[in-house]
Amino acid sequence: MKPWIFAASRWYIAISAGFLATGIAPAPLDCLRFSVSTASAQNAIEMEIIDDESGEPISARITFTKSAKKLVRPKKLLFAGEQWLFETKAALSPPVGEYEFLVQRGPEFKEIRGGFTIEPKAKDTVLVEVPRAVDMHAENWFSGDHLSSMPMDQLRRWQMADAVDMIVSTSIPTDAKATQSTTNPATKNTRSKRDKQQPDNEPPANTALTLGLQLSTSSQRLSSPHANVLIHGIPQPAGPTANEPKDTPETKISPKQSTTIAEMLMQIEESKRSADTLSELVQPWTRDVPLLLATNGIGAVQILSSYNRLLADDRLIVSPSDGSQRMHGTIQLMRGKEKIPSELFAPIPESEELRLKGGQGVGKLSEYIYWKMLDAGLRIAPTAGSDFGNSGAHVGYNRVYIQSSTPPNNTIWWQTVRQGCTMVTNGPLLRVNINGMPPGSVQASYRSQPISLDISAALAVREAVDYLDVVFNGTTIYSAKLEDHFQKGEFPPIEITEPGWLVVRVVTAHDKGYRLATTAPFYFEFDDKRRINRDAVLFFQQWLEAAISEISDQQQLDEYGDAIDQARTFWQSKLEQSR
Repeated sequence: MKPWIFAASRWYIAISAGFLATGIAPAPLDCLRFSVSTASAQNAIEMEIIDDESGEPISARITFTKSAKKLVRPKKLLFAGEQWLFETKAALSPPVGEYEFLVQRGPEFKEIRGGFTIEPKAKDTVLVEVPRAVDMHAENWFSGDHLSSMPMDQLRRWQMADAVDMIVSTSIPTDAKATQSTTNPATKNTRSKRDKQQPDNEPPANTALTLGLQLSTSSQRLSSPHANVLIHGIPQPAGPTANEPKDTPETKISPKQSTTIAEMLMQIEESKRSADTLSELVQPWTRDVPLLLATNGIGAVQILSSYNRLLADDRLIVSPSDGSQRMHGTIQLMRGKEKIPSELFAPIPESEELRLKGGQGVGKLSEYIYWKMLDAGLRIAPTAGSDFGNSGAHVGYNRVYIQSSTPPNNTIWWQTVRQGCTMVTNGPLLRVNINGMPPGSVQASYRSQPISLDISAALAVREAVDYLDVVFNGTTIYSAKLEDHFQKGEFPPIEITEPGWLVVRVVTAHDKGYRLATTAPFYFEFDDKRRINRDAVLFFQQWLEAAISEISDQQQLDEYGDAIDQARTFWQSKLEQSR
């Protein structure tokens, strides 16, 4: 057997107001080991994956590419598209030939590329050691994926392959077994008697670093014709449904829970009553968004969701102008060969058309609308979900990170998201504090004294980063190519002199799908006043009236009940507070 191996390097960058240090981590030379035994009648190879630091067996995703001959997947392995789930090890029986593979475990671990040549009657063992690139737990950051349509028992197994701390499934459990934890071979022999007394979703510390905290919840995904909302923290209704998919490795899709707008509004109102629950908006361009926001119960918005995939081909298709100077069009979501249209109702100015074209357009659209929410005075946390099982993206491709001084449980998770202490990413790992405070914090000034910013940032990237931005109230106040920022060695002096919100983000050069990392907003108040921008409020008022005009008959109006009048009152009140 003739092996080769490459461990993808990653830049590590620490940025502050005073310095910047960078370096390239060397690729380890011992990430792949082979032991060749005596020949046998049939070719056989056993691949085992372990954590480089601890030596413990771990799960990972693996893809075989450019093989001279097709490698047959073992029947018991779960798979999603071209990726196989290796739960510590697997036995293969490949024909004679050359094979290449890629082992992946998410952004906190290095990617391992390798290959081998199988000769006649070979019997070999391949040991793949996966090095950690960044220890986010050590910095009190914990990862989550807020949307998957895969059944929970399968999802937990994929969760450990990418060390995602929290997963959310919207698949409706068919029985009690669907809510029980699944034993993972990677932890089977490593837990002591004391460890086994811990809850299944809170693993012992020695496995949390490499496998994640293994938190999980079944949330409700409520879908009306013109809105999509996730309700977290309220128990998912159990029981079989006619459309529930069978529990097989090929399972892909779980249906959304269709509902009326009245039921959706009621559930959002209910979620407001407890800090342990959260309503999260998905697809923020849909018709009824201004009505949902007017409940003041939406606590999070997925600005990275199923339309953000590695090779996304979703598009915003703009209709011809009708003279209103507002864009009209359709978001075309691609799921394999299926085209799923979603009408654009947000009154986006035509001047934004060029920016929203191309493969990054749908991702930029969500960010644009989210910034409008912030500008209208709403304090809503950015989150992320991959819709694994339905979108083609793996679990944890889009991630939300929360910052917590202690490893969170489910309750702490939703409380922290509600507080806005998050960072979202589908690539770079960006950690930022401003004046020693995390995202979601509120910094106050009295007597109109300026607030000077001491920005401390750490960044780890695997692919080229296009630029780094500091955005205040929707306007970029500092932007630099990463290499230019490195040469400067620091952020320039920045002062805040008015109420508002600020995010720090990095955007990659990837042109298919919007790949970035962005902090949740940092908020600034002056003399107890927050920013409420008049133009942003008018944006949502115009959107609301356009939505109401689309409700065609009395029966539909009756379904909304008092929600329309309440929404008009809410946005009018915002307008009166704006400036």
